[in-house]
Amino acid sequence: MELPRKIYLPLFVVLIIVIAAIGYFRINNTGQSQTTQEASTNIPTDKENLVFSPPKSKEELEQYYRVYQNPYVIYLRKALNAYLANDSSQACIFEGAVKEIRKEGIITGLDAFSKDYYKSKFIVATINDDKENGKDIQIIFQDKPDRIFFAWVGNNPSGEICLLGFNSKERFDEKAMKETIDYYKTYLFDKEHAL
Repeated sequence: MELPRKIYLPLFVVLIIVIAAIGYFRINNTGQSQTTQEASTNIPTDKENLVFSPPKSKEELEQYYRVYQNPYVIYLRKALNAYLANDSSQACIFEGAVKEIRKEGIITGLDAFSKDYYKSKFIVATINDDKENGKDIQIIFQDKPDRIFFAWVGNNPSGEICLLGFNSKERFDEKAMKETIDYYKTYLFDKEHAL
């Protein structure tokens, strides 16, 4: 069943609000000592659930830039570079993150998309803890902002950080994507901080 185009933006906004509420609940239920430690170090922690919206102040913008210091986000860039170089010695990338699979409206695998995406810097739209002690990271590539990608970065059984999964929805509504680009334009036009 195809949804009317007018529904995409409200659904997107509701999704962002739900993710933000879950993140807010998790952050507020952490111990006081952890919160104090996070504030004092001013670097990303392993426990983050963040949904980014346009900054309302310079402080919010600086807080957003911290996401690019997150080791999982840094590793995602490393994995994309290794994939582009066709050099598996540079990064751990699971076969499931590479091999193209199309199923139920989702396209999985780095092989499924143009390498032009990976040559571009990306911005982080959301970063959330996943069930396996890794991160689910939503990204948009600055030079080709026509779709949102979902990357799963986490640890393999030996504890090594790896790109475990990479996918995107098969179809994106063009109007909804334009609204998304407009929503994230502060980050999409910033070539200095993106990875």
